[in-house]
Amino acid sequence: MARMPGAKWRPVVNYHPNGTKERRGLVLHVQAGNNSPWGWFNNPAAQSSSDFWVGKDGTIEQYVNTGTDYAWAQAAGNPYYASVETEGHPDEPLTAAQIEGVAQIYAWGHAEFGWPFIVVDSTTKHGLTCHGVGASAWGGHPGCPGDLRKAQRPAIIARAQQIAGGTSTPAPAPKRVSLAHVVTAMRRDIAGPDGHVTYKTEALLVEQALCAEGLLAKRWVDGSLGTKTRSAYAAWQRSKAGGAYRGDAADGIPGKDSLARLGARHGFTVAA
Repeated sequence: MARMPGAKWRPVVNYHPNGTKERRGLVLHVQAGNNSPWGWFNNPAAQSSSDFWVGKDGTIEQYVNTGTDYAWAQAAGNPYYASVETEGHPDEPLTAAQIEGVAQIYAWGHAEFGWPFIVVDSTTKHGLTCHGVGASAWGGHPGCPGDLRKAQRPAIIARAQQIAGGTSTPAPAPKRVSLAHVVTAMRRDIAGPDGHVTYKTEALLVEQALCAEGLLAKRWVDGSLGTKTRSAYAAWQRSKAGGAYRGDAADGIPGKDSLARLGARHGFTVAA
């Protein structure tokens, strides 16, 4: 049996004994709720469970003997992948403590089962995948774990590699952008002379992200949030940030949700 050192062992009744066929990797899930799901996973009426759960504070719970028995987390994918539920909702990014917790699980799985340090969007490839890719065969949850958490998988893998390499130094904290600063900078830089700069460091993070998305030419990544950047940000709102922004909501002036989605994909967090 494979139990992860450091995880709180909380066995449940909802599992399939000796059912594992392959050990391909780990599936990232979102709980769509808060607090430990142990009581639900230990209720036969629930017909659901997972290998692991990671709380917002980094707490790790393990519910089945991973690699031998399988949990009831992703239907047809259960015999092939381990699973991790993460506390919170799809519109919330993983906390830094959760990234650390999932990375600890993945580093353990690498040592125990040979999980490769790679992000995949697949139901057959080895690596860190996510629930939604399995479509109806995996229970029909296309929004799990949500775009914000899906985009944090590279950070999980990078930290897991660090752990496996023997370093206990946490991964660097994400860079931080103030929404108020970005909005102020955009209004001032557009109104000012060409090349006007207000909050250059934060502006560069936003522009670099827009450039990486293919929405802003590299020549305009200069720390000035002028008309080119506003147009690029409006394109991000319309086409990339969940597709829910239209009309005045896609005016190119950042809101917290759209900026947080951009930051989750490109390594920065957003403050008010």
